[in-house]
Amino acid sequence: MNSPPRAAESVPPGGKVRRREVFGYCMFDFANSSYTTLISTVAYSVYFRQVVVGAGNANGDMLWSVASALAHVVLILTSPVLGALADHSGRKKGFLFMTTVQTVGACALLFFVQPGAVALGMLLFVVGTVGFEGGYVFYNAFLPEVSPPRTIGRISGWSWGTGFIGGLLALAACLPLLRHPLLPEPGAPPDPAAVFNYRLSFLVVAGFFALFSVPTFLVLKERGARASLGSWKEFAAAGVRRVATTLGRLRGYRETVKFVVAGLFFYGGIETVIKFSAIYAAVTFGIQGEQLLLLFIFANLVAVPGTLAAGYVADWIGGRRALILSLLLWFGLVCLGALVTTQWAFWMLTAGIAIGMGSTQAIGRSFMAEISPPSRESEFFGFYLLCNKVGSILGLLVFGGVSSATGSQRAAVLATLPFFAVGLGLMIWIDEKRARRAAAGPEG
Repeated sequence: MNSPPRAAESVPPGGKVRRREVFGYCMFDFANSSYTTLISTVAYSVYFRQVVVGAGNANGDMLWSVASALAHVVLILTSPVLGALADHSGRKKGFLFMTTVQTVGACALLFFVQPGAVALGMLLFVVGTVGFEGGYVFYNAFLPEVSPPRTIGRISGWSWGTGFIGGLLALAACLPLLRHPLLPEPGAPPDPAAVFNYRLSFLVVAGFFALFSVPTFLVLKERGARASLGSWKEFAAAGVRRVATTLGRLRGYRETVKFVVAGLFFYGGIETVIKFSAIYAAVTFGIQGEQLLLLFIFANLVAVPGTLAAGYVADWIGGRRALILSLLLWFGLVCLGALVTTQWAFWMLTAGIAIGMGSTQAIGRSFMAEISPPSRESEFFGFYLLCNKVGSILGLLVFGGVSSATGSQRAAVLATLPFFAVGLGLMIWIDEKRARRAAAGPEG
């Protein structure tokens, strides 16, 4: 096995934004947002809850939580090593391509998930989600290579905003297939025609993701020398060694560790809200079919300017302060989410959630990129993802458990409030200047 490659060629502090590569970078968010919008949130989540499991099954929320949690368990076990492998080999784009193929393939196979096929439905969702979320380890690590530090917040915001546009267009493409409710009326069996159309929409999402991710792989450049792969056993061992080395060096990056732990909590809350938003709308507010699609089209439209503005705010006041503001917003949104009773109020709440989701994730990604040491971005993003998924498991299981035990999704929404409160407290505790100095200094 060759020695690890030299550090990746990041953009120097005074360097120019690589516009062509920024376009390629943003297009991946455009493409993969079709998966998170329609599979994780709007279409497959409702299809799984109402058709695969059955609307009358009291354990439906818990089974959806378990499927999502299983995906996160796999990510926890693999993401740090995958990040280390990408850094060691200089092959981030290759790993990103593999995870993309995995996600697209699993998404297409969801077409074969029939009513009652709970195990298959959970398995394919786990495989697709592992590919989707695992891909972010490699995708996020490209951010410092396409932008200098002075614009990293806005470019992260551009990519998230572009992602909302992609999600919006994917929703529009699937609207003819999803306009009719799966359940014609409460207590009725699923409509066979609507069930088939929902299954067709999963194929549309797979094609959308595959087609629009092509510019990313054509335009985005891999920088830094490549290490010889050798055998997979040697390669994996090298990744594990790098992870062990990083763990030993974490004392030098204490502020970064604080941020990663903060993300464990607030991303756990955000992930829970995302995974259950469409189910909550359908079950608690009776919003289904075309009305549900229009709700999320509206949310994506609102999220685009909100997310873009958040990126500029982060560059203006700093990532830490911008994240604190976004978490204060989340604290209020969760409280309102448990209290609103009308569909009109829920539409307004959804707009706020869309802004909060885009801004927090865009700012969080750029802040993590700024406080990660050069040449180990993938590895540190791997730990970032790991802690986020630990929090997601806790949040999803708390929501599913409270919903199943109490029969109230409103109580389950309130149960996510501590995740945002703890994350906010940890963000206030972070010394941003110290974090930047540690990341910019020589590795220990």
